[in-house]
Amino acid sequence: MTLREIAEAAHVSIGTVDRVLHNRGRVSPETKAKIEVLIEQHGYKPNPIARHLKLNKKYTFAILLPNTTDDSGYWKIAYAGIQKAARELKTFGVDIQKIEFNRYDPLPFFENIRRQLEDGHFDGLLMAPVQPEMSSLLLKTLPAEFPVVFFDAQLPDFPPLSRIGQNAFQSGVLAGRLLDAFSVGEGPYCVVSAHSEDFHIRKRIDGFLRYFESLAHQIRIFECRDIEHKATCEAFLQKLLAEIPAPGGIFVTNASVHGVASFVNDKGGEHIAVVGYDLVPDNESQLRAGTIDCILSQRPEYQAYEGIYLLYSHVVLQQAIEKEIIVPIDIYVRENLP
Repeated sequence: MTLREIAEAAHVSIGTVDRVLHNRGRVSPETKAKIEVLIEQHGYKPNPIARHLKLNKKYTFAILLPNTTDDSGYWKIAYAGIQKAARELKTFGVDIQKIEFNRYDPLPFFENIRRQLEDGHFDGLLMAPVQPEMSSLLLKTLPAEFPVVFFDAQLPDFPPLSRIGQNAFQSGVLAGRLLDAFSVGEGPYCVVSAHSEDFHIRKRIDGFLRYFESLAHQIRIFECRDIEHKATCEAFLQKLLAEIPAPGGIFVTNASVHGVASFVNDKGGEHIAVVGYDLVPDNESQLRAGTIDCILSQRPEYQAYEGIYLLYSHVVLQQAIEKEIIVPIDIYVRENLP
């Protein structure tokens, strides 16, 4: 039953039915009771999209993520999902404003972004909470009821409206299982981590270590903060291989695995098993070349796209949304590349 049909059955105007539905304006008790009975009998529910279009209200969501060139272009893929959602929702009065930061230089992060959020009059925030210390400080400055959705990463001390991403611990367990399967040796296995300060990176490492707990393989953990830059990566790897000349395998905890793989497996020696994350172009190229054995994909475009729609559903349509959406872990080897 439509709004018009309810109005006709109650012998009132559409405006009167609308006032009863949204409990505003003066309506006689008798008329209100008659309309409520009709609504109950026919199970009428307002169309939130139609109502939003009628009100012609505008909404602006802030998007907070690292520079799209950071982490070997991983965030560029995520931003493509944001742009897709923005195009679809533009008709419904939703605007997206991107706020980027350099995750390798966090000092300007807090004040600059806090100021933009305060000045922007935003209706919600989608963010990748990397740089956890700065992210936590930033979130503490926001009003308690301000809608925040996380994607890609998470913070253990802040409950967002919703969070979309993978189970990082299980991802690490799976990485351990895969590296063990691809390796021809028994270790030592090396973990190369670029962002160990991030909660989800630490959980990946925890999961990786958990897999090897019952096995007699030695695990060594190395930190290379600037791994995506070639000179830094190669100098780091020279030291690693000097310390461990024949690692059984290398697990890289982020999307910059291509630099590690090309350095250790492009020299014609015995192949070293390498597992890492995400189908950024350089990783796809190295996977095709055989220097990377396996890539775990986080579906960054999907995560960011769905994150925008979570905000839209909650803020604009005023619908209940899930507190957490766990994204499946895709596994790519050379044979099943898109």
